[in-house]
Amino acid sequence: MTHRHPIPLPAIVRPDHRGRTHPDPRADPPTQAFDPANARTVRIPVVVPDTVRIATVHNGGRIAAAEGSGPPGPDTGLHDGLALSVSSLIGSAAGFISWLIAARIMPTADVGNAQLVVSAFMLVGGVSQLNLGVGLMRWVPNAGQGTSRLVRRSLLLMMPLSGAIGLVYALITPRLAAIAAGPDGPFALGLLVFGLACTGWVVFIVHDFLLVALGKPWWTAWRNGLFAVVRLGLLLALGGVLTLGEFGVVLSWVAPIVVWIALGTVVIGVLSRRATARATTDRTPCRADIIGFLAPTAVSQAAISLLYNQIPVLVNVRFGPEVGIVFFIAWQAVMVIDLAAVYFMDSMSVSVGREPHRINELAAAARRRLMIIFLPALALGAALARPLLMIFGAEYAAAENVLRLLLLGLAFRLVVAHELGVRQAIGWGIGFARLQLTSSVLVLLVAIVVPVTGGGVSALMPVAIGYVAAQVISAAAVLLFPARRRADLEVRSP
Repeated sequence: MTHRHPIPLPAIVRPDHRGRTHPDPRADPPTQAFDPANARTVRIPVVVPDTVRIATVHNGGRIAAAEGSGPPGPDTGLHDGLALSVSSLIGSAAGFISWLIAARIMPTADVGNAQLVVSAFMLVGGVSQLNLGVGLMRWVPNAGQGTSRLVRRSLLLMMPLSGAIGLVYALITPRLAAIAAGPDGPFALGLLVFGLACTGWVVFIVHDFLLVALGKPWWTAWRNGLFAVVRLGLLLALGGVLTLGEFGVVLSWVAPIVVWIALGTVVIGVLSRRATARATTDRTPCRADIIGFLAPTAVSQAAISLLYNQIPVLVNVRFGPEVGIVFFIAWQAVMVIDLAAVYFMDSMSVSVGREPHRINELAAAARRRLMIIFLPALALGAALARPLLMIFGAEYAAAENVLRLLLLGLAFRLVVAHELGVRQAIGWGIGFARLQLTSSVLVLLVAIVVPVTGGGVSALMPVAIGYVAAQVISAAAVLLFPARRRADLEVRSP
């Protein structure tokens, strides 16, 4: 397995299991980017019923005044958001089914080797996106005559970047190229296949955002649904019937990705040219605005990609494919809950946008609801750890205690998820990125420095304990320095 947000400064986004990030389509770009060298005044969009007001925020986060900017345009956010959500659900379901099938028809080592390649190219694609997917959703609808140019330049930036990072990554981790090359395939072929996977995946991600931006949101659900069907069919044919093992799994991903981006690029090109031809003005954002939006949000997106994908890659490389795939299954179960908790906190942005003077009260209420909903779910998951993992097989069920420890760590991670929601709600984009990056780096350090001792799944216990420790440290830091204390928001009627 492997991708919104009303009022962050800049907008805060998160990838789902496939590396894609979901913005709130109703979000407006900030009218003035944060300048660390002259941190005197920042203007952020505050969403309230039936209007959009621009709040002037001075040092310390105090809202001094708000000025009306007129009513918003037609709200297409419901259809856009629903289409992206359906698309994400399709991808999640397909990911779960594909790994379940692989676990049932292949040896554990083969599944582990395939997982290493898939997690790696998803990591590279997620990082290389630079959050341009969300940026294009914000800029393309109003780009006018610059639509085609904006789309073309964005793709020409991401594709070579992801390919280059992928090649370097494969050279540092030669197993990636060896697996991608297939049985007795040359190393150069493996580099080519892995590079294509990285380049293709970043385009595959961004095409969904472009379809929404170009007015075809439900095409995302259809393309992802068809992609899932084809990929699962190829997995059964290549991995089961032809018994290609790990190479069959890799091909079941890479082949449809290449075909889909080729066809999708033609479709996107036609749609963007039509939008360009209809327009009478060119309203593409300037370079400074683009960099001002992408810089902090790309950091937060990269941090989440590292957390979701780099951790299982490190475990796989250090502990071996048999142990790595068992950890991967447990890790994905935890990350699904993590992502749900983060999404749960998104609603706080809307509440604070309507009543910013109630930030402390709203934050406390959100924390209470978050704990009431998710702590029992974590306890239930811990109780059912063994039967849940038995779905994949007895080898995976051996990691029941590892899963329980990861769920315990996630209980402390809820404190971090709550703080991320608060920082997003008050528009503290840099603070959001810093917290997300710090918490991800702590877990990365655990995966890097924990010694490889013993054999089998028991070797994963120190990793799980380290994850718990990292979350305890992050939660303690958050409780000592909460964002709402720093913000100290005071609102006066406009």
